[in-house]
Amino acid sequence: MKKIRSFMFFVALAATVFFTSCDNSTNPIPEKVYSKVAYIVNYGNYSGSKSEISIYDTDSSSITHDAYKAANSVDFTSNIESIAVHKDIAYFMSNNGDKIDIVDAKSLQASVNPISTDITKPRYFAADGSTAYISCWGDVDDWSVMANSYIAKIDLTTNIVTKIALPGGPEGVIIIGNSLYVALTTTKKIAVIDLSNNDISYINTLAVPYHFVVDEAGYLWASMVSTYTVPVGLDSVGLTQIDPATNTVLANVNFTDIGSNGFIHISSDKKTVYVLGKEAWPGTASSIYSIDVPSQVLSNTALISGEKFNGFGINPENDNIYVFISPSATENGSLKIYNSSGSLIDEEETGISPKHVVFYNIEQ
Repeated sequence: MKKIRSFMFFVALAATVFFTSCDNSTNPIPEKVYSKVAYIVNYGNYSGSKSEISIYDTDSSSITHDAYKAANSVDFTSNIESIAVHKDIAYFMSNNGDKIDIVDAKSLQASVNPISTDITKPRYFAADGSTAYISCWGDVDDWSVMANSYIAKIDLTTNIVTKIALPGGPEGVIIIGNSLYVALTTTKKIAVIDLSNNDISYINTLAVPYHFVVDEAGYLWASMVSTYTVPVGLDSVGLTQIDPATNTVLANVNFTDIGSNGFIHISSDKKTVYVLGKEAWPGTASSIYSIDVPSQVLSNTALISGEKFNGFGINPENDNIYVFISPSATENGSLKIYNSSGSLIDEEETGISPKHVVFYNIEQ
């Protein structure tokens, strides 16, 4: 544990670590540093410090900080809500900065200028082929309505943006077949966009939807929470299972302690859904529970418990659970890694407010 690589070492190798030199007579081929990594978003502080990327090397169980700055020799200048990797390109959705940065997924070097035209408060990313769909909150006059929110449809070959109007504060997005499912954070509805014609229909839910996963049978699971503007009873929050063939609700699993951000992830075999529980503010107690997909039963006790969990992820290689802890918006946080049985196997310091992770195989 606590094996932190030298920042200067990473800076020295950043430009060459993933590529062989064009002139081997003067520049020998450098030793490869990474094979499989977890890119961790340190959100920073919305009104203060900006985001940075930490790289957790899953082979050596070690972490490197300030990876974007090392790769580009400049500070990142906005706050990243989430990142996604599609066809070896990493996309950074900066909700404070109103842009989507495009970087090489292997080196983290910025390849082109950010997409900023028609991008306002981007949140989450889904893609199919050469087209991406990003939830955007837009210009907000009334947070209880978010009348100006939309989906940014991006042609990834040209980076040209087309806006699909979608009031209601879109958050999590996922593509199933020819439909884009969108969680709307100011309603008790999931929007379903037909990607052939952009027609929109809705699925009613018991509470406010936030994020999605798909299980082994192809059914959609959505987290459901209570919010300040759309309060619901504790008997309505948790997760809902939906059949995307008919867009009908199959089951609801009650989880009264679900966190307000509705973070959920699924195991590699897609038979277990993990959900983040958080005590209502100002409490700080946090937990991760599991749901058995075949039986649709929530675990009786927490798999992992702690304080001030800020997000988590599941490594698809081994189902290790990466939990992010943020003590405040001004001090470094930490990463705790647990196996699927809930045993702690590593702990590392991160940057400020770690919250999101994407796993990437550099050698693929």
